[in-house]
Amino acid sequence: MTDLKLKEQERIMDEIHQYGLTTFWSWFGGFLLLFCSAFFMFWFFEHGKWGQVGFALLITLGFFVLFRTYFLWKKNVFFITTHRLIDIERRGFFSSVVSEVPYDQIEDVSGKVTGFFGTIFRYGDVSVQTGSGKVKIVVPYVKYPLRLQQQINELRERFLSRYSHDFSGDVANTIIDKLYELDLAELRRVQKTMDKRIAKLVNEE
Repeated sequence: MTDLKLKEQERIMDEIHQYGLTTFWSWFGGFLLLFCSAFFMFWFFEHGKWGQVGFALLITLGFFVLFRTYFLWKKNVFFITTHRLIDIERRGFFSSVVSEVPYDQIEDVSGKVTGFFGTIFRYGDVSVQTGSGKVKIVVPYVKYPLRLQQQINELRERFLSRYSHDFSGDVANTIIDKLYELDLAELRRVQKTMDKRIAKLVNEE
């Protein structure tokens, strides 16, 4: 996605969408409206102006349902990167919620398959919990949720292992290198903490 800003050296490892089969009824409803408008087309036109208006409304509604179904499926996306998890939840054409969790803040990842159809077609939910134990991200109706859970845990372990290794040597140089991976808001947080730490050390001299 062009509007997804990645950090330096960060790469997208996977892009997850809702399992397409779970949107079946929305697609069915849209095509049913179009079928009805085509099937009753002559009946609509026999009723003059109001029949034509009804025909146009039925076609418009059918295309709207189909377009909205595709739009929400396309825009609701869960990104797995080398550094974090990013969930973009689109609730409508003009409303969206973006949540992200760095790997070092993840406490637990769980995958769940429930229901008859979920068991048959192997789809379910994946939940990500932060260190406080509060669910931060829930990704619903994804294909192979247990496999996705394992993938996230493997990337998390890899990230934490590399992070621990990076700080095993020269801490100052490692921190300086990490600063280039931060955005402006994160740099300001670091600067504020550094100012407090420096002021404290100066007062202790």
